[in-house]
Amino acid sequence: MEHDIADLGLVRIDDRLIHGQVVANWVKVLRSRRIVIVDDDVAADSFMQNVMRLAAPPGVTVEVYSLQEGINVLKGKPLQADKILVLLKSPQVAEQLYRNGVHFKVLNVGGLGAAPGRRPVFKSISLSDEELAILQRLVDRGVEVTLQTVPGEKKVSLASLLSRL
Repeated sequence: MEHDIADLGLVRIDDRLIHGQVVANWVKVLRSRRIVIVDDDVAADSFMQNVMRLAAPPGVTVEVYSLQEGINVLKGKPLQADKILVLLKSPQVAEQLYRNGVHFKVLNVGGLGAAPGRRPVFKSISLSDEELAILQRLVDRGVEVTLQTVPGEKKVSLASLLSRL
């Protein structure tokens, strides 16, 4: 059974996962009570899991899953409409979720820092050619990919930036 999580919250790429902007802004605006992190490295690191849980505001549950566990959780059982904030570190993980039946209508790219092979595309967001290609494939599948670092700031669609990149 596949679930469309678009109405439940937000799927966001942010290589820092939980940090001040996420906690102070997105959780409040979305009224999220549940954060789901899908990341193999954090799933294998109990110390980082504790750090993520401590960074979340009181009353917000933080769940950490490997990619495969995340796929199973997000598409496997009926989800309660509790405004889930799904956090990912990379476009690669977003594409794997989508390919494996976790179909989201909107993907927010909020924080991908500078790194070798990446170039700045919008505010604090830098992308490599591979990451751009992945995001374009998601756009081609009907996903609205937006770049927005914090709520309240105007969303910019990836499609509107592509001609300038």
